[in-house]
Amino acid sequence: MADTVTDGKALKKFVEDDQLWVKFVDERFAKLDKNHTGKLTHSDLEPAIVGIGKALGLPPMGESPESDHIYTEMFSEFGPGGEGITKQRFSIVMRDILLGLGDGLEREPIATRPLDGSELERWARSGEFEVEAVAAFGRLDADMSGKVKAGAIKKAMRRVSVNQGMPPQSDDEIPNFVDRALQEAGISLEQELDQTQFVDVYRKAVLALVKYLKAKPLTVAHTEKVFDGSSISHLIKDKKALDLALDLAWEIMPKTSNGTAPKSYLRVGLDTLAPYAGLPPVGAVPEMDSVVDEAFKMIDEDAKGRVEKPEFDKCMLEVLGGVMLQLQGKPIGVSSSAVVPPEKEGALSSGMVPF
Repeated sequence: MADTVTDGKALKKFVEDDQLWVKFVDERFAKLDKNHTGKLTHSDLEPAIVGIGKALGLPPMGESPESDHIYTEMFSEFGPGGEGITKQRFSIVMRDILLGLGDGLEREPIATRPLDGSELERWARSGEFEVEAVAAFGRLDADMSGKVKAGAIKKAMRRVSVNQGMPPQSDDEIPNFVDRALQEAGISLEQELDQTQFVDVYRKAVLALVKYLKAKPLTVAHTEKVFDGSSISHLIKDKKALDLALDLAWEIMPKTSNGTAPKSYLRVGLDTLAPYAGLPPVGAVPEMDSVVDEAFKMIDEDAKGRVEKPEFDKCMLEVLGGVMLQLQGKPIGVSSSAVVPPEKEGALSSGMVPF
């Protein structure tokens, strides 16, 4: 089945319609303000923030450093929740967040794909399945005994992609269906299988999942991001945007009374620059962390020193340039998939407010 692409245009159009926006704010604020205090705490806001994340295919909070950073950033935009967030503040910040999401979706659209078992069944009955199942057996047979436990099929299924019709493993039901398929076949998780038996049982497990998907189709949101240095190049060429980003990064740097900042905190500055340079936050993508580490090597040789604003800008440009060159030579691709809850499917496919 064809993918449906959400590119943010409908979301931005909705947010920019003043009449619709006021109605939306009134309804959502009233729904979140369960105690009718006229103000929201961060706890009150959580359903809205989590709803946006789910609808956009982000993993639940606590499961991914990259997505957790996004959730934290959304919460922080509202400021401290102790004194309560007014409807006016809610409107201003939520508008900024959703317009930002709209911009992001225009740059990196989300593809939603219905999974009804048809693609997965074609794969399971094809010659390609035989080849991949044998290869999976070889990877799992680490001790080369010629046998693996039936439960290892769960590991094999993790390598089957959404493009082949397999739901992402973030759906808690998937491992359960493997267990049930093995039970229906009269096979325990601990039973040892040779290669022929493994291929046969693996196919039965996949076809059991096909049966489930035919009865209860799922919708999956899929995003792909390639870090190739182009975003850094665009930032460096746009002097106005670059100067603004550097000024913002410098503002958060810890400084002494003479206005200098420690070199050891330059990575904090880079993490602030990351969104403007199209880079993930520190710790979100291990391959990117290695690239950044490499770019920082020359600067880290004098990590005990201090910098003033001009040298800070120079260091940041050196690091960004080093990262850009590495990515141009060897781009890094990151993809993620998540099952979209049924109640969120309409909002995501229409591009409207997703909570």
